[in-house]
Amino acid sequence: MPTSAPIWRIAPALATLCLAALTAAHAADGPSSSHLYPIGGGYETALEGYVQDVIRHAQGPRIDIVLLPAAFADDPVLPEDPGILVDDVRALQTACEAVLARSARAKASFPQGCHVGSAPLYVATDARDPAIVASLSSGTLDGVFFTGGDQVYAMRILAGTPAESALSALARRGVVIGGTSAGAAIQSRFMNAGYTDAGDATTSLQKASIDLWLGKTPLQRGLNLGSNQVVIDEHVYSRGRLGRMLNASAQTADVLGQGGLLGLGLDYDTGAVINHDRWLRAVSGVSSAVVVDFRTGGARHRWLGAQSALSARKVLTHLLPPSQAIGFDLALRTPLLAGQRLWWRDDGAELLKPTTANLRATVMLSGDAVNDLGGPVLHEFVRLAAQRNKGQSPGGIVIVAAAYPSVADAQAAASTYAQALADAGWAGGMPRVVVLGQGVLDARQFEGVSGVLFLGGDQSLLPAALADKNLRAVVAKATQVANVVMFERAMTAAAGDYFNAIGEGDSEDDAIAAFKAATAVVKPGLGLLRGAALEPRLQTDRRWGRLYGIAAHRKQGGVYGISESSAIVLSGGQARVLGPNPVVVLDARRAMFTSGDNGALAAFNVLLDVYEPGETLGKGW
Repeated sequence: MPTSAPIWRIAPALATLCLAALTAAHAADGPSSSHLYPIGGGYETALEGYVQDVIRHAQGPRIDIVLLPAAFADDPVLPEDPGILVDDVRALQTACEAVLARSARAKASFPQGCHVGSAPLYVATDARDPAIVASLSSGTLDGVFFTGGDQVYAMRILAGTPAESALSALARRGVVIGGTSAGAAIQSRFMNAGYTDAGDATTSLQKASIDLWLGKTPLQRGLNLGSNQVVIDEHVYSRGRLGRMLNASAQTADVLGQGGLLGLGLDYDTGAVINHDRWLRAVSGVSSAVVVDFRTGGARHRWLGAQSALSARKVLTHLLPPSQAIGFDLALRTPLLAGQRLWWRDDGAELLKPTTANLRATVMLSGDAVNDLGGPVLHEFVRLAAQRNKGQSPGGIVIVAAAYPSVADAQAAASTYAQALADAGWAGGMPRVVVLGQGVLDARQFEGVSGVLFLGGDQSLLPAALADKNLRAVVAKATQVANVVMFERAMTAAAGDYFNAIGEGDSEDDAIAAFKAATAVVKPGLGLLRGAALEPRLQTDRRWGRLYGIAAHRKQGGVYGISESSAIVLSGGQARVLGPNPVVVLDARRAMFTSGDNGALAAFNVLLDVYEPGETLGKGW
């Protein structure tokens, strides 16, 4: 894995002064809690990481943990079935026993073993019940753990109650406060309350798609004991929520200024320690944590259009997998690797500007128009194809289908697009369809065409398709003789200098696996966008991890994630975004990459830019 980026450090004396000043300021405000342990979802491997931190701070002959089901609520005034706690209590008990069993020292320190119980904190009245509040004030407690569910209901039950006050007192005493999924989200004072009715992974960069609790009213917040440094999000990789994290951090910057709060995302079955609201360390579980920072890299952002969509430049991001060598200073906003601070140093490099090959045609790099065949991308393709060229009537359209599992699959896809082109207004006759592997592909057949649409089925099949010299010849010919050439689905990935040749899986497991260091299979592409890689279907298939996987192998060029229903249009030496959804660009020129103990990718100081429709890639404002 490349690690050639330097580890930048400021002078030791200056570092000491900065550290002392920030520590003093933080102490004056008071840390939100001594020890937090948010988990991104589930009750599996990461529970042991939580237990290890509980043991680290526990006292007495037995480990005592209480599990709280406030987030289970479907309504803050309607009781829940206590039986749903049984499995979660058992999972936490099993994790505690497993950790003790592996350590003779821990077994000797806690001869009475583990005890995991629960408190019936299901509705708002429970949070004021003297008996429940008394149980949360016990001097024997070593850990508190919140279940998953719904963070909004959890805070409607807890905010401003005696139970919350008791929890804050436990936190000040050093009791480890953990939680999974919604139980993680409530551990940040400024709380991401989830998507609104208008929100999902495909709209997550639109301002109104998320419900962000910024304390505008006294009770619209996360726990009082929660972090004041970060906004926590969960299930980040598996559910494609990196866009939601960016949205939340940008909104805190609007309210607080100075870059706002850090975004801290944790994937499923992945947790981390936050000590004294200062240090993030001891990531555990199957995946990694991700941090987004709108301050350190000099980020700028704005909200565009009727949907107030986020446009941003130079957002700094970091991936932090499990490793004793990896941590993060939340106050100084710097990752740590083997005791070294990986300081960000802005060397004045400009935004990445796409460089194209010598193209006569307008080239459209589509993020996947199949679910929006009546949308702006195909309409623009038809409009450009229908233009007269030097007084000549427009020629025809040819659809070339490649990298499909079978000829039948390729023909079916081509037929769908042929009909969509007619529906979009193409009146020049039925497009001619050519399938790679069926008949002879001859570049001479493309003389006089007005538009060529290259369809691709599966990126893992691209290496074989691109090995066909006739396909390469046809691409070269088309970009010189046609009015417009459009690349779609897997063929969009092929248009870059290189691409990620992994399969087309769109499951949550696939999204998580893309953040593993060994997942990316980087292969050479057609080189139409020089020095760069392209990844279509960014949001709908949750392909954020693919961007980082490619960047780890090819640091000098940009990695362009093109959202579904949108496209990059290359014309006149510029690249602009067309369609309803954004294009995201990773800039890893000053980044460093390695891997964690679980094989997950570690990435430090990777810049991320978001371009909305109508914007020109490589330009700020």
